Amino acid sequence: MKILHAGVATAALAIAALPLPAVAQDGQTGPSPAVMQYRESMFDEAIRPLANRTMALMFNTAPVEAGDSPLELPVRSAPLDFTYEANGEIHQASDVIENTFVDGLLIIKHGTIVYEGNFNRSTAESRYNSYSMAKSLNAIMVGLAVKEGLIGSVTDQVTQYLPELNGTGYDGATIRDLMEMRSGIAWDENFFSPGTPSYDAHVASWVQERTRYTDAALITEREHEPGTFNRYNSLDAAVAGWVVERAAGMPVSEYLSTRLWKPAGMQADAFYVIDGEPGVGREFTAGGFNAVLRDYGRLGLLMLNDGHAKGTPFFPDGFVANLRRDITEGSAGDGLGYGWFWWTVNGTEAFTALGGEGQYIYVDPETETVIVKMSHGPVGPAADPVGAEELAFLKAASRWDGR
Repeated sequence: MKILHAGVATAALAIAALPLPAVAQDGQTGPSPAVMQYRESMFDEAIRPLANRTMALMFNTAPVEAGDSPLELPVRSAPLDFTYEANGEIHQASDVIENTFVDGLLIIKHGTIVYEGNFNRSTAESRYNSYSMAKSLNAIMVGLAVKEGLIGSVTDQVTQYLPELNGTGYDGATIRDLMEMRSGIAWDENFFSPGTPSYDAHVASWVQERTRYTDAALITEREHEPGTFNRYNSLDAAVAGWVVERAAGMPVSEYLSTRLWKPAGMQADAFYVIDGEPGVGREFTAGGFNAVLRDYGRLGLLMLNDGHAKGTPFFPDGFVANLRRDITEGSAGDGLGYGWFWWTVNGTEAFTALGGEGQYIYVDPETETVIVKMSHGPVGPAADPVGAEELAFLKAASRWDGR
């Protein structure tokens, strides 16, 4: 496969050139202008506090159904009586709520809920958008599919499951390359710069519903040899979800429901945002998963317990250990490294799912702690000091004894 360095510009032009759907006055075939305007503005400061828990109002969705036997979570409430140091100051634990725009906070110690709080008119029933924590769910689904034999190995070629990607930038990449963000495709992850492939694919799919987000994979070109260069990008995650869909022979929402959400004992239906009408759109597995606070906590417990829930192993032996092995040597972000769609926390045994606006499923095997934080924080450069404070809080909360 020839390496093409002009691939970013080429892909952006190809996506932008796709036609808009015809819109009729009655029975329109796409979202209305008002809905598209809302979708394009969902990261704006005035919209964020509600957007991350009202996704079903503005997007088509696919349900992830729960069963009728939820995993019980004992509760022993404790006051947040610890401090943390961030940005040169000592803070009371409760400062994190206002300082980092918290909407929901859950702390589980040794399998018991010791703190749970809902803020800004959120409730225990609020379905919070995961944003990029959905990428971490892709790793979970790959593990499920390998355990079940639907995927032979994480070293399988992507094109073994998606032959339509032969001749694209994904030709030669493995599933593991996807999970490590080392596919090598030409892709600039920037949802705020028109003309980049990531922005144009986002608008064409999420906002306008005139393409599937994964259509961008069909026109990708290669910039680096697969497996040699780590660069964060949402398309790798979306393609991983597509691989699971193809391997399972069903939508990922159905696969996740039947293979995990029900048998692992989640309490409430979840959903994915889809990039089109039901039956046409595909689940946005790079950032469109939505669930209640406690079920995110149950996902954290699944990872804390090495892939076991309700006495059942859901992954192959060693999968979680491999998933949280840092492949970037701490270079993926301040204080963080990267594994298989999960971030590692430098200097600790902890690892975390991480989403835009301050979403976390923070798992620390050393202290047997799971922390879920759902927020509406800033994005872009303004997020950096907030992210530093979030990480300081999470580390301190993990060390806290919860009594």
